[in-house]
Amino acid sequence: MVSLADHARWLGAFFRHGTRVASLAPTGRRLAREMCREIDSETPQRILELGTGMGTVTRTALELKHPKSELVSIELDPKLLEVAKRTAPGTTFIHGSVGDLPQLLDQHGWDQFDVCISCLPVPSLPKSVNQTVIETWKERCASRVFSQLTAIPWVYWGMYRKMFHHVSFRLVWLNTPPAGVYHCQTLRDDFLSDGQLAGH
Repeated sequence: MVSLADHARWLGAFFRHGTRVASLAPTGRRLAREMCREIDSETPQRILELGTGMGTVTRTALELKHPKSELVSIELDPKLLEVAKRTAPGTTFIHGSVGDLPQLLDQHGWDQFDVCISCLPVPSLPKSVNQTVIETWKERCASRVFSQLTAIPWVYWGMYRKMFHHVSFRLVWLNTPPAGVYHCQTLRDDFLSDGQLAGH
């Protein structure tokens, strides 16, 4: 169970990292379920979560996945990772930066995975980090769906449409505050070469 002290850690992370943390409040359960819609409870999968936070989405993924599925979650903030490790046992947690994503996956022998769920604050990350994430997803994700959390509904619709041919958006009103998920498919062929990635 996540305690008040754990929520204080989340606030601490928000003020330490600012826009590097996606939201002032942790992800709610309904939003977490929308993030995990590509997880199949009847089929073993390799699931990759980018940006563990306190593990709300991680715990939902554990509940929904097939018993033989593997779940790896990557988080940069050690204090948030401490909470997730305690509340989401059965997950392979990696303390590191998604800027090193290929190397982190290689260390665990993950050449390919089936599901990618991202809680990263993509628009505020450096372009080089975003490029690494998207290139790795394109090369290694079998399902071809990139599910991205957003704390600011619709604002980045145009950005994701420039990145992908197919984008759907699901708003979760009952999250606090209201938030949503972009489900993206088919990266545009000229996107990476044109340097249109978000970030600074």
